[in-house]
Amino acid sequence: MPITAEQFALTLENMTRAWEALPEEHRLPKDEEKSFYDDCQQTCEEMIARWHSGESSHPDRVELAAEYPDSEAGRRKLQMDLFNPEVKDDPFVQAADLKLRLIKCPMSPLGSAVPPL
Repeated sequence: MPITAEQFALTLENMTRAWEALPEEHRLPKDEEKSFYDDCQQTCEEMIARWHSGESSHPDRVELAAEYPDSEAGRRKLQMDLFNPEVKDDPFVQAADLKLRLIKCPMSPLGSAVPPL
């Protein structure tokens, strides 16, 4: 069965926790902030690899690994399923995507993305 909005929101939440564990100085600059959907090819590959290796903490990793082979075809299938409006437009997915962006690319110490003078 294709990935559900709930499973994907949990995946995004897991990614957010991983980024939160990094000190802010090791995160991305604010000008690199983008949605998961802006460029998801590499992240989809990483998600599938983690599901197959058992490295993922996702409770449905075995089922997700069975649905998405660790191959180019699996990555393409996952991308297509994630762009399904039932997943992409889900409010919990959208909220998790926003939170991930905010954590990956924190604001400058002044509270905005102001470049240094």
